[in-house]
Amino acid sequence: MKKLDLVKFKNDKSYKNFGLVKNMHGIVVELQFDKADVLFFNPQNVGDYAIVNVKLLDLELEKEKLPAEFEKELLSKLDDIIAKAKNEIQPIKIKEYDMVELIVEEDKYAKFGIHKGDRGCVMDNSAVQDYIEVDFSGIDKNGDCISVKVDDLKVVK
Repeated sequence: MKKLDLVKFKNDKSYKNFGLVKNMHGIVVELQFDKADVLFFNPQNVGDYAIVNVKLLDLELEKEKLPAEFEKELLSKLDDIIAKAKNEIQPIKIKEYDMVELIVEEDKYAKFGIHKGDRGCVMDNSAVQDYIEVDFSGIDKNGDCISVKVDDLKVVK
């Protein structure tokens, strides 16, 4: 195993407090004697990641390799990625079909006619960079969904 190898996590017992689950995919960013720092991607939140130190025995080397141009780009940005990394994967606390209430008043929502206190229904279990799709169809006659920051919502049902 070497730096920038693609790996799959194969142990979900010892690392639950880091949010890791079996079969999670990652990239080795640093190797030690019997451990590795691995960049894991949050399967529920596109763009979210964590770097966790795990035993090599808990990793399985993937057959696939990163293309050379991706490796080069990743290496050039690795210091910045490491500096911004969390040390655990955090699951999204809001789930599909949860009824939610907007708890902030912000222009980015007001331009769609959505205001603090308005309620909607979450339409997906996945987020993109901490934003989740919410249907506020009772507010707007168009019934459009908009992306709302997870922290700007509270579950009401």
